[in-house]
Amino acid sequence: MYWGDKIVVAVGGGKGGIGKTTFVANLGVSMAARGRNVVVIDADIGAANLHTILGIRYPEKTLNDFLSNSQSDLAGALVETPYPNLRLLSSASDVLSLASPNYGERQRLFRAVQKLKADAIIFDIAAGTHQRATDFFSLAPIGIILLEPIPTSLENAFSFIKNLLVRGLLRRFYHDKEMTAFIQNTVDPRSTEKNLHFSDLLLKLEEKAPGKIGAYRQLFLEGACKMFIVVNSVKDPKQKQVGEKFARIIKRYLALTMEVLGTLPYEHSMDDAVINRVPFVVKYPDSGFANGLSAIVSKIESQNLHEAALE
Repeated sequence: MYWGDKIVVAVGGGKGGIGKTTFVANLGVSMAARGRNVVVIDADIGAANLHTILGIRYPEKTLNDFLSNSQSDLAGALVETPYPNLRLLSSASDVLSLASPNYGERQRLFRAVQKLKADAIIFDIAAGTHQRATDFFSLAPIGIILLEPIPTSLENAFSFIKNLLVRGLLRRFYHDKEMTAFIQNTVDPRSTEKNLHFSDLLLKLEEKAPGKIGAYRQLFLEGACKMFIVVNSVKDPKQKQVGEKFARIIKRYLALTMEVLGTLPYEHSMDDAVINRVPFVVKYPDSGFANGLSAIVSKIESQNLHEAALE
């Protein structure tokens, strides 16, 4: 998907409760404070709460207004936030029809997002490793995997990345039923066949279809889609190493090179900010979290990272 000169970021992680929505809200506020025109998109369809973190009790317009055709273009479904340069596309948690938009609805939404006039677009991806989450995540040339330094978070993040890569692989062989069956059977841990590591699977597929796997490697593993790690809720200096260790595991088993974009400290007052519906960087602008997030924003905006994302 061509984004022009927009900075487009998707934030995922697989596990719920790791501070992903809070991170997205504060990232959007921080980026908008630098003068960029920012749109944050709550892609947690059916369980939206990004508006709450941004101090909006109930959005007057939501994604449902666009999907139901009451809004002809997506810009008309955006909501102004209390923060300059920052707009929100809310998904409305109480609209059951949004819980599982069909393929046609998703494609219409993707095309409309692409046309939005903004300097930066940030997706808040739903928890879980299902297709809707990976589809939204794969839209963005810059992907951020948010981790907490606990085993469940790491396991969920690994599963999310693996499912994302497998889905991209299956799309390459969509019309080849024999190959898709081979891929699905190989990566399924319940399979009676030998369960190969994903990196080994790629080598086997490369023997059978070198052209397709070469293009896949360039796009997903080496090229336009760059994925980064942010470690959240760090309570101990030793936990800062979790991101680097996770990156090595991903490289070994999934053949994907990831870099650590930054670490963010655990903040005792984070819940207080959420309860008061105020982004943490606004309520506590001199905190370690705010300073860490500012450094992450600088890296996202840096010319080298932006150019890498647009290659």
